[in-house]
Amino acid sequence: MIILYVIAGFLSVLVGGWLFTNAMEYISYRYRVGTSFVGAILSPILTSLPELIVFLVALLLYGDASGEDVAVGTIIGEPFVVSTIIYPLIFIIAAVGFYLKRRGDVVLEVDRVLVIPFAVVIALFPTVLLPALIKSPLIRFSIAVSLIVVYLLYIHVMRGRQGIVIEDYEGLYALKIVKGIRVREWLLLTLQLGISVVLLFIGSNAMVEGIIDLSRSLTLDVMGLSIIIIPTATVLPESITAVIWTWRERDTMAVAALIGEKVLYSTVYPALALLTTRWLLSIEAIIGVIVVEVVSAIMLYHVIKGRLTWDVAVIGLAGYLVYILVLINHGI
Repeated sequence: MIILYVIAGFLSVLVGGWLFTNAMEYISYRYRVGTSFVGAILSPILTSLPELIVFLVALLLYGDASGEDVAVGTIIGEPFVVSTIIYPLIFIIAAVGFYLKRRGDVVLEVDRVLVIPFAVVIALFPTVLLPALIKSPLIRFSIAVSLIVVYLLYIHVMRGRQGIVIEDYEGLYALKIVKGIRVREWLLLTLQLGISVVLLFIGSNAMVEGIIDLSRSLTLDVMGLSIIIIPTATVLPESITAVIWTWRERDTMAVAALIGEKVLYSTVYPALALLTTRWLLSIEAIIGVIVVEVVSAIMLYHVIKGRLTWDVAVIGLAGYLVYILVLINHGI
């Protein structure tokens, strides 16, 4: 029964994210927003809503220690899952595309402007460990405010490097459903966004309940388990976008969507957690931070060269294996 509950939540989050991503792409196309800004800023902000809802649900509806562990685990787990699972996935897509002659090679060619978000992640993501060592509310508040300010500055910098505008947009799903019927586009957009948010909320609620119950039945650490399961589900919207862009050989947009997500989870979301949780970290969380830092540093080296190679995927998978082994041993 618990597994079915988690699966139902997973599917709800997936459908909600799918609808929401489509609406986000329509907005970016309609208002002529450049590809760099879409990939590194707009896409991460909107596709991260599933994680934000999970975070808020865990805190507001499950305000005990287990709920806070799920919330903190979700914040740390997003960059971890992207670094260890999603990066290898887009390399697999690139390899398949190359084999089917839809791509010129299996190397991801990226714009060097992505040095900016990678540098932000490497510099700021480790700060999520500081509140566990520093108990002063004033220092915690100062760190949270500083992270938000940095993210606003990051948006300002990236805004000046928007790139070309997306032209081959497939259309708003709601418009296709009511094709032939005169309905205002803004109304359909609002309706689709509303449905997606409801699905995301319902799915997030179900997954939080399932994670807590499953961890208790398996005697596993709640935070450790949430770092794997919840982000793996809620990361799907930006992952699907990255996969499509990789298939179309738009490598900069694919990588930007993922690293932009990691920037958000190195700044704004940790700031929210700092202001609302006890912020106690388990050994699994610390290992997750270390893995993210290692993979990000290696990718930064490649981004400086303008080319990402397969060794990033191998190192990411190795970090995931280490984490799983630690989680199992610690749970036992």
